[in-house]
Amino acid sequence: MIPVYGVPEGIDAFVLVRRLGEHNGPVLHIARDDARLAGLAEAIAFFGPEIEVVQFPAWDCLPYDRVSPNGAIIAERIAALSRLQAEPGKKRIILTTVNAALQKVPPRKALVGAGMRLAVGDTIAPEDLAAFLDADGYNRTGTVMEAGEFCLRGGIIDVFPAGDTAPVRLDLFGDTIETIRRFDPETQRSGEPVRELNFHPASELSFDEASVSRFRANWRALFGPKAVDDPLYESVSDGRRHPGIEHYAPLFAETMETIFDYLPTASLSFDHQAEGAVAARLELIADHYAERRGPARTGEQPYRPIPPAMLYLDAPAWDEALARGPCFGFTPFSKPDGAEGIDFGGRAGPILAGQPLAAFDGFAELRTRWAASGRTIIVAGWSAGS
Repeated sequence: MIPVYGVPEGIDAFVLVRRLGEHNGPVLHIARDDARLAGLAEAIAFFGPEIEVVQFPAWDCLPYDRVSPNGAIIAERIAALSRLQAEPGKKRIILTTVNAALQKVPPRKALVGAGMRLAVGDTIAPEDLAAFLDADGYNRTGTVMEAGEFCLRGGIIDVFPAGDTAPVRLDLFGDTIETIRRFDPETQRSGEPVRELNFHPASELSFDEASVSRFRANWRALFGPKAVDDPLYESVSDGRRHPGIEHYAPLFAETMETIFDYLPTASLSFDHQAEGAVAARLELIADHYAERRGPARTGEQPYRPIPPAMLYLDAPAWDEALARGPCFGFTPFSKPDGAEGIDFGGRAGPILAGQPLAAFDGFAELRTRWAASGRTIIVAGWSAGS
């Protein structure tokens, strides 16, 4: 990893924008956590408002959890992977986290043809659309409230497309789509019309016949024939999604890939302290796997964990992924004499908090000094009043 010195938080977004201009392809930056990812996205919007930024967040649950990830997060991840799969070499910035990058994802070929485009005037049988949504991970509900849900009521189909900001209502006359309108999930009232829409999968695992059959075979091979009485296995066999089934995604797929496979030509960079976050995450995965292999707690159904390497990169696989090309590690510190690496020249600003009156005098002095050196000074506050 090539160290890039002089990159305190705040200027790192500017460095990424600069790197995108230099590199003939996308830039993939791995933040140490979700808060850093969100902050970087906001800062990039300031330094490069014209730049396309794709965010790929991590699941919001622990390794080997009994609950599923949040549907909105799954939708955002699938939408991001679909965009990357369609144009892997496009110049843009992809922001992800250590937790997300360490976890394997569906293979690129699984997303080819997995979506659907519908427009006013198109024809589709309601039951065919329902079957498509079922296979793509959408949940059939009585009332559509969240991303990844759909409801079929005669010739009216309500769907909350994965990765979208609002649900839509399709009104069909026979098999012909007459209107598509957004609607408010709280009031269920229809709103503005939409000419066309795109459906992306709402789950990272497919529930088609071939995938379910593959899951059943892999389950029996991994846990033995006596494990077929597990409620999770029975649910999948009946075509039902069991809470936490996403943690068994590799059993549904022919193979799994990584975010790095989606971006073979990307320039790669890391947050300061990201390496420590990688080590901590790998340790957490190992700890949870060991705990799940132990006896179940009183009143709990036994948990059958898949080997970590099936869903997560281990240390050797992580190092191999980083060895594909140049990799830059950001640090806020100045470059030591004789050290290898790049010094971007950024330095953390002075902290004037603690003494309110003296802070104004200190800022006035700094402003005078910086203005004399030709620097552009930007004053920002938490609110307009501040």
